[in-house]
Amino acid sequence: MRGREGETFIAGTRLQSTKNIFNDRAFRYIHNMMWTDIYRPQKVEQMIGNEDARLAVMKWLSRWIDGSRPLLLVGPSGVGKTTLVQVLARKFDYDLIEMNASDTRNREDLETLIMPMFNNTSVSGRTMLLFLDEVDGISGREDAGGIESLVKMMKEPTIPVIMAANTQDNSKIKQLAKVCKIVKFNPVPPRELSMFLDYVLKNHNKNLDTEEKILIVNRSRGDIRSLLNSAQGKVAGYNVMREDIFEIDIASAINGYFSSNSPQEAKAFLSHADATYPDPHFGISSDARRKDKINALFSSIVSSRISYDSMAALLDVLSKVDIIVGRIGQNRQWSLLKYLDNIIAYGLFENSRNKGIKYNQYSMIWPVMAPIFARGQSMKNLISDLAEKAHTSKSIFGSVYLPYLIQIMIDNKEDPEEFARILNLDEKAGEALAKEMERTGRKKR
Repeated sequence: MRGREGETFIAGTRLQSTKNIFNDRAFRYIHNMMWTDIYRPQKVEQMIGNEDARLAVMKWLSRWIDGSRPLLLVGPSGVGKTTLVQVLARKFDYDLIEMNASDTRNREDLETLIMPMFNNTSVSGRTMLLFLDEVDGISGREDAGGIESLVKMMKEPTIPVIMAANTQDNSKIKQLAKVCKIVKFNPVPPRELSMFLDYVLKNHNKNLDTEEKILIVNRSRGDIRSLLNSAQGKVAGYNVMREDIFEIDIASAINGYFSSNSPQEAKAFLSHADATYPDPHFGISSDARRKDKINALFSSIVSSRISYDSMAALLDVLSKVDIIVGRIGQNRQWSLLKYLDNIIAYGLFENSRNKGIKYNQYSMIWPVMAPIFARGQSMKNLISDLAEKAHTSKSIFGSVYLPYLIQIMIDNKEDPEEFARILNLDEKAGEALAKEMERTGRKKR
């Protein structure tokens, strides 16, 4: 973590020594960010703990060939499973596709989303790396054959597949483990956490007494995110280490909020959610997006079947909260975030009672999402084939040539199936062209 004398490395960025912190505006700006953002590793060597596990995953990905068994990363949250996959995808130039498996529990949804990936490269032309997080979340009764289908698909993958689970202590995950290579992650040892905490505090010119640091390390239970959040809250003057603090999954928190009988109870669900109000200026990962309270509330509201008046009233409140979060991020006034749960709890409460609103990670219901996803897959294949015929890149053909081609075919009343046959394209290409011509024609009317 140290460079040349007087330099510090933070999240892959070289910064000047902390002794000059107040002379450098950029340095002050970075030190006002959330610590979980500052210290998010950009390279494998910047991670701490689980060295053997990290090496095993890196070797597997560097030696991957078609048909290699998928990886199943097993370990508690906050130890770097997701971060490692993201870092290695960049290192080995894979196009990373991240999915939360617990949001697509049944066989039909999983096959619809995953199988097309096994037959295609990404739009960029790079090989895809599929990362399925929280696969232990599809082991309940409601999975409707999800695990069995996943086991079948994982027997002959044509792209690298990495899955993650917090535990493998149930029969269905053990079934999945039989077709995977298991890599176990452990909580980061207290000694390494303690050294890392000292390093972070020194970078920010902050001090905590020994008892406070021991308490933060012990309460983190090997979770690096928890360590950073607790430490940043403590140096900011908040008592973030009470015995009664607990967290619940974002889905349970949102469902609990909308079924609460009082604003106070609703606020309790928001306060204990394993979720945050991320800074919109710095972008967020798919996992962080799932744990974004505003995004979770928004997607749950707009995908529900409620009246337009009720939806408008709820979104009006939510949009104002979103503006507040943006201004807090712009002015780096993180202490104001503590008021947002109150604003949401009371602001949304009256218009959201008895409306049947349930948590949904996506802002569209599945019957709407599925055709969009299917269209994306068919168009991706079509563009790839036509770009090859035109001797140009897929991005150029899709953005520049395709709209003109579709319009010319409409104007000349060309038969898309005959067009595909002349170019030796398959039937699906003709079908995709026909649908695109129909869609473009409707827009013109």
